[in-house]
Amino acid sequence: MQGYISRVCTSFIDVPDKIAIAVYFSGCSIHCKGCQNKELWDKKSGKLTKTSKVIEQIDKHPLAEYVVFIGGEPTDQMDFLVNICQNIKNKKIAMYSGREFEIFPEKLLESMDLIICGPYRQDLHVNNRWPASTNQRVFRKESEKWKQIK
Repeated sequence: MQGYISRVCTSFIDVPDKIAIAVYFSGCSIHCKGCQNKELWDKKSGKLTKTSKVIEQIDKHPLAEYVVFIGGEPTDQMDFLVNICQNIKNKKIAMYSGREFEIFPEKLLESMDLIICGPYRQDLHVNNRWPASTNQRVFRKESEKWKQIK
């Protein structure tokens, strides 16, 4: 399976107090006003990449505890996203999405550990706050049940 990925890099900020591998999906149908990654709205801003290549890059990173999917909008490429998640071993999985938690399919939720969701709203932005706008919610899976923590 293939999808559009802009970059894969180490992140020290996307999962608070954790080292993560950030996988930036390209393409976004939401277009939040004030988005910090407008250059990723166009799917062609990324490169068509095989699942195996993404997994290879993730596996090369021994220090990361998490893989975090960000973008763009990861759920715009839902089948590709789920396929990657199903092939990740020995790492927790987080995702930023402009969509709301309630619409995510079970096949995605079963692989995730942390979800930051809701559209970024520039009018609700607070400096030095996680997540960046006050409407965004954070869900963590605890004992196989999802709990909203913010």
